[in-house]
Amino acid sequence: MSQQAPPLTVLACSQCGRTFAQSDLVQIAGNWVCGNCKPAFLSRVMAGGAAVGPFGWHYGGFWIRFGARIIDGFVLGVPFMLLAAVFIPSLLRPGSQPSNPAFAVFFLSLIGFGLLAAIAYEVLMLRYRGATVGKIACGLKVVRSDGRNLGWGVSVGRFFMWNIVTNGIPYLNFILMLVSGIMAGTDEQKRALHDRVCDTRVIYTRGLA
Repeated sequence: MSQQAPPLTVLACSQCGRTFAQSDLVQIAGNWVCGNCKPAFLSRVMAGGAAVGPFGWHYGGFWIRFGARIIDGFVLGVPFMLLAAVFIPSLLRPGSQPSNPAFAVFFLSLIGFGLLAAIAYEVLMLRYRGATVGKIACGLKVVRSDGRNLGWGVSVGRFFMWNIVTNGIPYLNFILMLVSGIMAGTDEQKRALHDRVCDTRVIYTRGLA
């Protein structure tokens, strides 16, 4: 009786995307690379260390992402500070009470509008540009693990995981932000907690085709 031949394992080169038998590929820094792409990819790995990933990506680490968040904080925060500076003094004129209903309505409206603006800002920017203003300024982009751009579901999910779950729950947020920061600083692909949940990567845009 003839034995059935084992199925041939076919893999894609992480650099050019073409498929090859596994025996025709070599694994470098966790990536399968074909013979044609091997010299250039090996040179990048030796020059850039472990931060080089599939498709020649360089991952954005903790500090550059922290800087991008600060820029985004200014982008969203400055307009609201200007609104507060204009309207709050008129609501707190001499003789008026801080518990004035107009002040309460304004304060609650400002919070609600701020939340909606933050959602629209981050979700729309991620969906259509792959990055917020802060990330664009820092030369970063958010992509799926296979290189695809973010869809609506992932854009909303990433906002929810960072702003609501990781950063928005009192007391627990300190622990989750610390864990997420440690992940981003130590993971080979610089994945924070929300990157792991949403299967995203933050990469540098320089050198991308």
